[in-house]
Amino acid sequence: MKDFIIRINETELYNIKNVEYGKIDFPNNVALSRKIMHAEIVGIYGQNGSGKTAFVDAMWLIKHLISGKELPKNTGDYIFEAEETATIKLGFDLIQGSYDYQIFYEVQIERTEENKAKVIREILAYKEFIDGEWKSKASIIDYDMNNKEYIFKPAKNYRLLTLKNPDVQIDLGVAKKMSDKNSTSFVFGSEFEEIIKKSDAFKKYTDILLALKHYAKVNLFIIKNNHSGMINTNLLIPFSFRLLDEKKVTQGDLAIGLLKPSIVPEEVYNVVVKIIDQMNIVLETIVPGLNIGLKNYGKQLREDGNEGVRIELISIRDDITVPLKYESDGIKKIISILSTLITMFNNPTVCMVVDELDAGLFEYLLGEILQIISENGKGQLLFTSHNLRPLEMLDTKSIIFTTTNPKNRYMRFTNVKSNHNLRNLYYRSINLGGQKEEIYKETNSFDISRAFRIAGRVLDEMGPDLLYNI
Repeated sequence: MKDFIIRINETELYNIKNVEYGKIDFPNNVALSRKIMHAEIVGIYGQNGSGKTAFVDAMWLIKHLISGKELPKNTGDYIFEAEETATIKLGFDLIQGSYDYQIFYEVQIERTEENKAKVIREILAYKEFIDGEWKSKASIIDYDMNNKEYIFKPAKNYRLLTLKNPDVQIDLGVAKKMSDKNSTSFVFGSEFEEIIKKSDAFKKYTDILLALKHYAKVNLFIIKNNHSGMINTNLLIPFSFRLLDEKKVTQGDLAIGLLKPSIVPEEVYNVVVKIIDQMNIVLETIVPGLNIGLKNYGKQLREDGNEGVRIELISIRDDITVPLKYESDGIKKIISILSTLITMFNNPTVCMVVDELDAGLFEYLLGEILQIISENGKGQLLFTSHNLRPLEMLDTKSIIFTTTNPKNRYMRFTNVKSNHNLRNLYYRSINLGGQKEEIYKETNSFDISRAFRIAGRVLDEMGPDLLYNI
């Protein structure tokens, strides 16, 4: 596959959780140049339950689909409760060899039994930059699961792929059935991939599809709340990572036990060693004097009967070594995402989406890291947060606020001048309004206080004997 650079430039959500409609674009939503790219950061801020995590969840579904994986078993739970279908649209900029494209992907999913979901519609289209201008948008594949006449349109692309070959037509029918059965994308499914790889006439489109699929597999990172949840229980620490060697790019999450030494396969041990060596270069500059390491207790049989390596994660400060489990949750949060953060900082085609980036982090350090990425990084970072420090550190175009309107969930502030403090402006907008949408559903301190008193009486009425028995 040719070298390529892919960047997300915009996303739209329809009926995802409590977002009936919402649109977010990255700040540099312009045609790509072939100069060195700078980091793009988008922070999403807003009231609890206002659609921040919904965006992360939508990107989680997109990663599954474009990677060719099955949708998560509970995908039906992500669809707005009053609707049976949800739609996600993404725009990408793609440089591939000597070609410049804008790519448009749209997917519609439908709730099925037991809150599962399946893909019922996919549209993949593109624009190409030729002779100094963008050509008209053209469809590559328009797939409608319910269309009995055509497996996909436009007809000219279908003919281009099949060339009246009945075997390919049968294979496409099988690909459609497998997509429906396994709740996968038709466009990015493994069956369709095998078909298009065999067609020289379809090669231009094949290169685009495979570039997007590779991007979703190894360059798109979605770090959800359960990442922090594992850390908070002090049972496991998940390492999000991306490693490159001569043969391949490896990306994923490795969860290593904290309560006691873990027995891991030797290949996992080798990966963890590389991750730690990489992270320590940065970690000691973020948390002065801190390094992490691995205590190797030697080889030991695993439960499956295969040989593994017994290891324990340790923290090293001034030659004092303690188990990593005794470090703060904030330190462990930094460690768990640091490898991916390093990759995103250095690679313009890596996008990192993090829910609650600020969880456990000292706000001054959070602001400092984001400013460094903004000024010197290359990749894309999208995060949700409750900590308002980034509002003072990032450009206003890098901040999205959620609204109380489910039909227009995301917006940037208007009428922001260069000398305005966005943090102060946010507080003022909560109290006084002044933006095109309401950003905070007002609460009443008297009602809250009264509710606490009433709730307290419920326990009093239960009596001490009943409480003791419980």
